[in-house]
Amino acid sequence: MFTNQTLPLSQEYLFSWLKQFSDQYMTGAVIIDLTKEEFPIVYYNELFATLTHYKDGELLGQSISFLNGLKTNSEIEAEIQYHLQNAISEKFTILHYGKNDVIFWNHLKIHLIKDTEQCTCYAFLTCEDYTDQLLNQTLSTLESSIYKQLEQQTTTACILQQIAEQVELTFTRQTKCAIHLVTNHSTYEFIASGSLPPEIVNSYPIIQFNKQMGEQSHRIFLQEFEPQFIEEQQFVIASAWTMPILSTHNALIGAITLFFENSISFKKNEIQFLEALAKLISLSIKYAEQKQQLHQLAYYDSATAIPNMYYFNQVLQQWIEQGTSGFIAILQPGEYSNIVDLYGRHIGDELLSQMVARLQQTNVANNEFVAKFTNSALIIAHQMTIEQIKIYESRINHLTTAPYTLYDKEIYITLKIGVSFFNPESLAEQCVREADLALTKSRATSGTNTAFFNTAITSEIQQEMDVLNQLAYGLEHKEFTVHLQPKINFETLAIEGFEALSRWQSHRLGNVSPAVFIPIAEQAGKINEIDTLVLREVLKWQQNRLANNLKTVPIAVNISPDHFYGQAFTENFLTLLEAYQVPAHYIKFEITESIELVDFKKAKAILMALKNAGIESSIDDFGVGFSSLSYLPQLPFSEIKIDRSFVNAMHDPGMNAVVQTIIQLAKNLQMHAIAEGIETLEQYETLKAMGCPTGQGYYFYKPMPLEEATILLNEKLL
Repeated sequence: MFTNQTLPLSQEYLFSWLKQFSDQYMTGAVIIDLTKEEFPIVYYNELFATLTHYKDGELLGQSISFLNGLKTNSEIEAEIQYHLQNAISEKFTILHYGKNDVIFWNHLKIHLIKDTEQCTCYAFLTCEDYTDQLLNQTLSTLESSIYKQLEQQTTTACILQQIAEQVELTFTRQTKCAIHLVTNHSTYEFIASGSLPPEIVNSYPIIQFNKQMGEQSHRIFLQEFEPQFIEEQQFVIASAWTMPILSTHNALIGAITLFFENSISFKKNEIQFLEALAKLISLSIKYAEQKQQLHQLAYYDSATAIPNMYYFNQVLQQWIEQGTSGFIAILQPGEYSNIVDLYGRHIGDELLSQMVARLQQTNVANNEFVAKFTNSALIIAHQMTIEQIKIYESRINHLTTAPYTLYDKEIYITLKIGVSFFNPESLAEQCVREADLALTKSRATSGTNTAFFNTAITSEIQQEMDVLNQLAYGLEHKEFTVHLQPKINFETLAIEGFEALSRWQSHRLGNVSPAVFIPIAEQAGKINEIDTLVLREVLKWQQNRLANNLKTVPIAVNISPDHFYGQAFTENFLTLLEAYQVPAHYIKFEITESIELVDFKKAKAILMALKNAGIESSIDDFGVGFSSLSYLPQLPFSEIKIDRSFVNAMHDPGMNAVVQTIIQLAKNLQMHAIAEGIETLEQYETLKAMGCPTGQGYYFYKPMPLEEATILLNEKLL
């Protein structure tokens, strides 16, 4: 790139030309003579002198290795020397040490300069201070890793340990890191350190901050100690920086401490890094606590602390995906109703709890999962072949041979048991349904009785094939239509907007439920066509209303993950929006939380592009999937839709608490909560009392054709 073919490129000429070029270069520049064995520095520009604080030719004759220091990576240094020796261009990021306590991450690029004889005589090195970028990159990497670990229910201590280790690796100075948290008794508790043993950390006093540290949130406190040599670490502790860790309400929750070998002053980028690190730790603790609370509320029955059906389904699905086989058994005490009538529902809960305790006494292998199926029944999944099921009878007998102590009385029970089987090809939901059908059959016989589900082929399988065969015909012949379901403001009962829903009236199958055709359309690769059809019809309807100066409200359109991640999704949609001349704020996208599991970075980029274009996005079926809380604050959603399964189960105290938590979470994140599936006045009033602002469901309006929505919206203007 530097070759000038019109002049003889002698080494002297190149050197003169490179010096002039260096002086005009935009970053630090160094010229190295590759014809000499030591690869000495023969020139560097003013920007490099400013970067390293070496001026007046102090570095001339020195190797670039002269900038190495205590934490410089020897492997990277060897790579640099290798590339210089073999005349290979490359770029590196390495920790370098300048004069006057200057330490920086050097983003170094090697450019090779050849003379007329094609002999490589100089290396032109460009150098740039990469410290801020690397520290920010470290924070970003830590944040991503933390959210993943929170999703996997990793403990707070493990997460903070990872942070401490990463700080020791990345921080520009030689340091040891320790993190303390404040206990309920307002004392500091050691939680994590990078490499220092706990006993060493605990031997040093931690600054006792006030409980409320709002005015000191950006301060770092310096302590100096009598130097102590830590032999196993080959490290001398002489001073420490300590920064308080504050909650979002500026309450003291902990402290992060960096130990050093001497007394050193702070630098701006180091302070900024520690401030950001303290905030990241604070958020990690907050989300870990919220995740644990939500997990307890969502996965366990509040009355008995037995895992609930949501948890059971997750475990069963995991076993199926792992390729295991076994059986499902639903156990219902035949005397349950009488016990509840005589002694109350809490005694019925106590009976189920004692049954679980008996099962756990004899379960030595980790191959069984017990959950609460209904108020009156337990459900068990067990990894066992069909041939071994006879062995399981002894466990069932153990539940009925001895009495239960309930209400200070000894009570014997009988069991009604429904059994189905699962294997790697099974559908978890279907297996549970089959066991439930078998339970119904077992109730027909008195005493303890077990019934097995034995239907091999169900009508659902045939229905799926019929739907798949008719899907393409339905799309081609415009059998699909759009219905709108109003979203209602709980305070004014006004229509805030609509949700657009696809409907299919097949000429052969009749009315096909979306719950049936949407999963099949996704499997068949037809869901994009359905999404686009709905979107076009909605835009056409809104365009007509706007053209006639009629009231227009936002309409939410469901977008499947396959369509969302499709090629040019954002570009295609914006083109449609422009074609119909509909302002962006009249369209919203509802996207299920499963998008994060596919490609989080791409999802974030798409959602940000939509937001920048003025299009809001809503997270649908919140709380039903695996990974809500870990990514929710990072994605630009404006709405949280509370799934109908939560609304329908609000009579259960645990699920009621889950709904309240989601509504409060939406408020804290400045998002709009919308409840789905409201079918009764009681549900409406409960949600309104909780502070939920908006909802939809059959209690207000069923989904309606566009023509009826037109009439309804026009009537609301009268």
